[in-house]
Amino acid sequence: MKRNAALAASALAIVFGAAVPATAAPTTAASRTGTFYGTYQHSDGCVYLRSAAGYHYLLEGYTMGGNGGLYKKGGGFIAYPGWKIAAHGTQYNKTSTTLCTTWGAYRRIKATSIYAY
Repeated sequence: MKRNAALAASALAIVFGAAVPATAAPTTAASRTGTFYGTYQHSDGCVYLRSAAGYHYLLEGYTMGGNGGLYKKGGGFIAYPGWKIAAHGTQYNKTSTTLCTTWGAYRRIKATSIYAY
């Protein structure tokens, strides 16, 4: 629906020479693959990488142990809260809700590996 509206607005702009507002263009979620650095944080039972810029990225596929540590699903300790970590994988934004309420789950990293450094 948004795409059809954007195309119609573009067609009218060509015919009438009017500018098309930026909000009429369809939007896509940004994602990028690489290694992301920060510290391990947790809240509401959810695990996060906190970047140097202060953003919290939900670490999908990883869990918090009873001691607050970061673990791979199925076992394997990685870090304690506040430790510097690096997550290699894909960062993306998702609008669906989760049980994570303190920092939310909009920014996410689907990590292929996470390690302390």
